[in-house]
Amino acid sequence: MKKLVAGIVISFTAVSISSFGAVDGKKIFEKNSCPICHKETKDAIGPSLKTIAEFYKNNPKQLEQFLRGQADPIVWPDRFDMMKTQMGKFRAMSDEELKALIDYMLKH
Repeated sequence: MKKLVAGIVISFTAVSISSFGAVDGKKIFEKNSCPICHKETKDAIGPSLKTIAEFYKNNPKQLEQFLRGQADPIVWPDRFDMMKTQMGKFRAMSDEELKALIDYMLKH
């Protein structure tokens, strides 16, 4: 009986940590004011998440490098000068936060 109770407690703890401890890419996107320029499906000031995902879906590493300032943009490179001031936000993010953000962006 003690083993059963211990197993239930351990299982519940693991579920709780994975459910509530995960970094939320959508919240990071919103917290950093990304929706001002980037809408989900409609291109606006910046390309939509759908457009970004179409360009980077097969190469998320390239998107990470771009957000870290280590690669040139492949989506709307002619508008990059407008975005430069915002790019510092991404360089300051942890690897976990940036991965969550990229996962969220590429789901569109």
